[in-house]
Amino acid sequence: MKRIDHLADLPRVPVLAVIINCSTKWVSTLALLSTLRTQTPVLLIDCESTDHSFEHFEDLSRRLGLDFHWLSWPLRRHGIALDALFRDVPASTVLLVDSDVELREPAVVAQMRAALDADAKAYGAGFVHRAEWMDARHGLPEHIGFYAERMWIPLVLLRTVRIQDAIARGAGFAQQRVFSEIPGRPVLSRWIGARFWVPGLRNLGVARRDQTTPAFTEYDTGARIHRCLLGAGDTFATLPDEQWRTVHHYHGVTRGRMVWARRKLAQRLGLVGSANDTDQQTIDEDVKGRLRVHYGVHADGADPS
Repeated sequence: MKRIDHLADLPRVPVLAVIINCSTKWVSTLALLSTLRTQTPVLLIDCESTDHSFEHFEDLSRRLGLDFHWLSWPLRRHGIALDALFRDVPASTVLLVDSDVELREPAVVAQMRAALDADAKAYGAGFVHRAEWMDARHGLPEHIGFYAERMWIPLVLLRTVRIQDAIARGAGFAQQRVFSEIPGRPVLSRWIGARFWVPGLRNLGVARRDQTTPAFTEYDTGARIHRCLLGAGDTFATLPDEQWRTVHHYHGVTRGRMVWARRKLAQRLGLVGSANDTDQQTIDEDVKGRLRVHYGVHADGADPS
């Protein structure tokens, strides 16, 4: 492990894999080890972790002889961090790997690189999260929110210069919800759209709405960049959907960890009952099992056999 202070300290490479760790050392370990198997240089960015991540990865690196770079950053919204990354990263292409992703077949990265090389107009390569209506899974009535198409952000290969161009145009990675319930009145639409954050008010006026036009469009992380670059004439090199099975995603672990921490704080203050961390514990146990069986890494710090 090579610790650096700034992105400029990195050697310039054709492709750099980037993993952002936010107090999720076990899933990040799985992401790191599976990514290193692709023979891609890796930068692990740690954002103010409170789970002794630095000591964990330093020890892991020493025991296994791992070669990757470590950079400490402030904790901030994911989209803001990605904008900062692409402004200064010294790599022609960047492979974004979510901390809760495991690449179960290393060849998927080679396939992404080949797909990008084969299409000079492509700004990136990987999978596409198709546009869809939001529904009860998102805590909303049907035909209210529309989820905009985007690159599948947990694993995507991006041309740095094209992403920099989109950011310069004001697109950026940050999530954005655009309200349009009252045509031509975006401020008023956003004001009345605030009810969709309040559980008891979410159905207000829904029955009277035209159910073919969304009240708002949800641009999740990277969706605005996707829209901007496709609108500029770029393409996206999409891998076949069946290749998705080679990537395992422990969906929302980082977000869940932050929610869990807030619950714990509220519990200590006597504001809520006991915090339920069963899902996080279950995921950690599964991850530790995979690390032990497939990578020879033991949670107790024992050297691999």
